[in-house]
Amino acid sequence: MIGGAAVLLLLWLLRPLVRAGLDRARARRTPPPEPRDPDDEWKRREAAHRRDVMRSGLLHVAFDRDSVSMGDDSEEHWRLLMFEENLSLSAALGPPIFRVLTSMPGGQATWLIELREEIRAPQRSAAGKLDRPGLVRVTPLAVVAQQWSEPHLLHADVPVSRLMGATLYARSLGRQDPAEVAGSAHLILEEETVTTTAYDESQVSADDRVMIRVRPRQVEADAAGERR
Repeated sequence: MIGGAAVLLLLWLLRPLVRAGLDRARARRTPPPEPRDPDDEWKRREAAHRRDVMRSGLLHVAFDRDSVSMGDDSEEHWRLLMFEENLSLSAALGPPIFRVLTSMPGGQATWLIELREEIRAPQRSAAGKLDRPGLVRVTPLAVVAQQWSEPHLLHADVPVSRLMGATLYARSLGRQDPAEVAGSAHLILEEETVTTTAYDESQVSADDRVMIRVRPRQVEADAAGERR
């Protein structure tokens, strides 16, 4: 009996070693996972972005901005902002707008957001010579600052659907104090232009589209504020 008990005790003590050996044997039988191909991962993300922004039924608003440096001049800044829901302007110009605005080192940057509406398109001759410049109405809408969590509206809040057909333009004010900018007078002006703000949505590629989403809690807070 003593000998049998000793054998059982020895087997019980050897259980971890036996289990480890079995695990190693299974690991040898199971082939290792294939390494991820970075190119494939990029293609998957690109396809997901394309499906997201090219869906039918989305609202869209054109966007453009100033360049902030010589290197920045080499890139096109025009984008088509896409919206799944009819967000308020104040929600759209919150933190999500920094997907298309440039942040500054140090966390301070001020932008004046304008609405540019085409009154008259520029006219050109058959040879491409400018016969008559176009005319746009420029309405200052809001002051946005990198150090602020929400914009300062210069006019009544409106849904983004009211902005379709026009262009949101971000004018860079560098490191100016956003509170001083917000407290200054901002007039509605008409400016001549040699370019048109018109565009064909169907011709805008997925690369030039940016989805603007707001967290549900933020949307609910905005709705509660409107009800109050």
